[in-house]
Amino acid sequence: MIQKITNGELNENCYILTRDKNCIVIDPGYAYEEIIKYTNKNNLTILAVLLTHGHFDHSKNGFELQKLGIPVYIHKEDADKLYTDNNLSNLVDANFDYYNADYLIDEGKLCIGDFTFDVIHTPGHSKGSVSFIYENNIFCGDTLFENGYGRYDFYDGNYFDIMKSVKHLLKYKKDGYKFFYGH
Repeated sequence: MIQKITNGELNENCYILTRDKNCIVIDPGYAYEEIIKYTNKNNLTILAVLLTHGHFDHSKNGFELQKLGIPVYIHKEDADKLYTDNNLSNLVDANFDYYNADYLIDEGKLCIGDFTFDVIHTPGHSKGSVSFIYENNIFCGDTLFENGYGRYDFYDGNYFDIMKSVKHLLKYKKDGYKFFYGH
């Protein structure tokens, strides 16, 4: 089961993937209270937090969940965004508690409990943007939107990279994968 929580001033999407009584949180953003309420109500154990990229609107409450003992995963090329202003929080004067990820990931298989993801490096929105494929679902963060693609004019974004990433992801759309966007 996939639960979507839209939160924050930028209406970012957080996703909770559930299997049995375990779950994975993707891009917690500002949804800490909603995540805790949902997981408590459904008696779920959060196994991990996965970040599609390190911008503040997607990674903010990773810190709060990490304080509960939940490990945070991010691509190695976006790790700096969790402990520097490269997360863009300074652009909007957002409060951001710096932290370090527990695991730095790269493209390939990622197994957490009974969850298996294919991690695809999809740079362009940020250098370390990734998309997580779980079964026939793709969590693509801000790389791809329903009617477009993410910005590439921020720190370490790149137009040519995002075009290549979008083209790569659209191949999956032809095969019937369902996309879950960052906004």
